[in-house]
Amino acid sequence: MQSSGINSQTQFLKIKPLIMKRLVTILALAGTLVACNNSADSTEQAKDSIDSSATERKEMIDSSAEQRKDAIDSTADQKKDAMDRADSAANKK
Repeated sequence: MQSSGINSQTQFLKIKPLIMKRLVTILALAGTLVACNNSADSTEQAKDSIDSSATERKEMIDSSAEQRKDAIDSTADQKKDAMDRADSAANKK
C-alpha cells in the first residue's frame, strides 16, 4: 500500500511545476491585459477632461467678453445721450 502512495506522490511532484508554470503564465497574461486596458481608459478620460475644461474656459471668456461689451455699449449710449442733450440745449439758445 505504501508503494502506491509514494508513486502518486512522485507523480504529483512531477506535475506540480507544470501546473505552477501555467498558473503564473495565466496570471501574468491577465495582469498585462488589465494594465493595458486601464491605460487606454485613462487616456480617453484625460482627453474628455481636457475637452470639457477647454469648453468651460471658452464659455467663461465669451461670457466675460459679452459683459464687457454690454458695459461699453451702455456707457457709450449714456455719453451719446448726454451729448445730444447738450447739443439740443445749445441749439435752443
